[in-house]
Amino acid sequence: MERLRGNLPLLLIWLAVCAVLILVTYGQIMTGIGWDPDDQLRMVQFRDWLGGQSWFDTTQYRIAAPDSQPMHWSRWIELPLASVFLLLKPLIGATAAEIATMVIVPLLTLGIAMWLVAKITEQVFDRKIAILASALMATAVPVVAQIRPMRVDHHGWQIVLALAALWMMFWPDKRKGGLALGAALALWLSISLEGLPLSAAFVVLLVWRWVFQTEGGVRLFWTLLSFLISGFLLYLASQGSFNSAINYCDAISPAHLWSCTAAALVILPAIRFLPPSISMRIAALGFAAIAGLAVLYSSAPQCIGGAFNTMDPLVRDYWLVNVREGLPIWQQDWKEMVTLLGGSIIVGLASLIYIVRARSGQIDHSKLFVLGYAFLWALLLSLFVQRATAVAAVFALPLMAWVVQQAFDRARSIKSTVSRIFATSMVVFLIMPGPLAIAGFKAVAGENEATEATFQGSACSDDLSLAQLNGLPRSNIVAPFDFGPRILLLTPHNVLATSHHRNDGAMADQIRLFTSSPELARRILEAHEIRYIVACNDEAELDMYAAKHPQGLWAQLTEGQKPDWLKPVHIRDSNLMIWMVRSKKLRNSI
Repeated sequence: MERLRGNLPLLLIWLAVCAVLILVTYGQIMTGIGWDPDDQLRMVQFRDWLGGQSWFDTTQYRIAAPDSQPMHWSRWIELPLASVFLLLKPLIGATAAEIATMVIVPLLTLGIAMWLVAKITEQVFDRKIAILASALMATAVPVVAQIRPMRVDHHGWQIVLALAALWMMFWPDKRKGGLALGAALALWLSISLEGLPLSAAFVVLLVWRWVFQTEGGVRLFWTLLSFLISGFLLYLASQGSFNSAINYCDAISPAHLWSCTAAALVILPAIRFLPPSISMRIAALGFAAIAGLAVLYSSAPQCIGGAFNTMDPLVRDYWLVNVREGLPIWQQDWKEMVTLLGGSIIVGLASLIYIVRARSGQIDHSKLFVLGYAFLWALLLSLFVQRATAVAAVFALPLMAWVVQQAFDRARSIKSTVSRIFATSMVVFLIMPGPLAIAGFKAVAGENEATEATFQGSACSDDLSLAQLNGLPRSNIVAPFDFGPRILLLTPHNVLATSHHRNDGAMADQIRLFTSSPELARRILEAHEIRYIVACNDEAELDMYAAKHPQGLWAQLTEGQKPDWLKPVHIRDSNLMIWMVRSKKLRNSI
């Protein structure tokens, strides 16, 4: 009962945040569609599983058939989706249950994340600041963007596991803390290898302590052993078999596990038996690294260069370099980056610098070091990879809460009423400096959201137009990459490619189709048995093709130069641009 009362403020804050998020995302909820292609394709994969596709088979058979490839996503995050959906389906029906699931599961994820933020903050500051840090999560733009209703992809769970890993670093029982940390890191990487750089941060800190601070390495030993065992178990549980000949570079594969095993055979005995000698421990680390890399190189040499090392160069040049979430800060729109970084991240950084300089005796600086280390690592990574801003923002919340509490207390102590009101209002700016600054800039510059609204209202985002495709016979369709998952989700049609790199061969063919001469484009269409081309105006992907290849098929279509083997198809109440590919055998086919 005492524990329940202690968590009651967190529960009430979470409920309030849930209500606000449901209100502001109500329009998206009513569409029944996820926010982006990843959310949409995740629901396609989820439906396939519940529809009878094997748990171990993540192949998207409606993409690039008959050369479809397994997705690089494991099914772990589909377990909570299935739990809620199957519970609600008998009560409210399949359609309503699916929408409710897409609302409930992200909000439950948010609740877990808020609780973990409070637990982490309590390690360094007091309970009052911990509750404030949890509440401030609602103001962290990068976090809310990944954990909100209808956002069902894996990013929210990555944030949760990052928080769990940081919290476990504070557990006083080093053996239990190591076992839990290793399992959390293994699950994180089983969900997505995107977590590798941040997962490495925790291991690097433990290794540093063992080597240069000559610690016993208890937490490090159990972390590595737990990670290795959990990694094998999770792989077998998600794949159903262990075939060392099948290795993917973008997901945990046998080659990665055997590499970790080779390194562990060297480093685990070293941790247990080597004396506290820095030189000997460095040598052991070197031998472990050599053993691990040697096994990886011998079993999967293509993975040495990274997750995308085997990608078709054409796909890399036309698609990968334009995926904004994977680009460094200097290649982003400045207003977007100010919005993402100019909240808990910049305030947390300033707070950390101030605390370190002030050397407050009320703060455990050994625990502050762990928090600051994790935050700075995530911050550095976010400068090179935009998607890492979410973890940096959530790690900064305890630091932000401390400085907000300090600023609010000082504002309240001001005797002058006018000055006190002004100072208190400035605390609001301290909470969200980036978004507020951008809003002020737009107000002064007279900017509005017309451009974004126009894009959101385009034919490619119009579900009513898209629904009209159901009137066509089931066919293979080629459409812009980001448009593909909507077609799969809302129609029975197949698509040539989507913005998901496992099918990079089909992606390359789609790029060639739009950028090549009509004669070559037709050969590609016939090779994939494509019956319809579906597109829309003002689509960035297609505009790029036209700009770079003015003689290509798409550029000619935009100029009204239609080859005779393409027949325009007009569907009532649809703004889509549709062409049917005429068969060579039936020149007058419709």
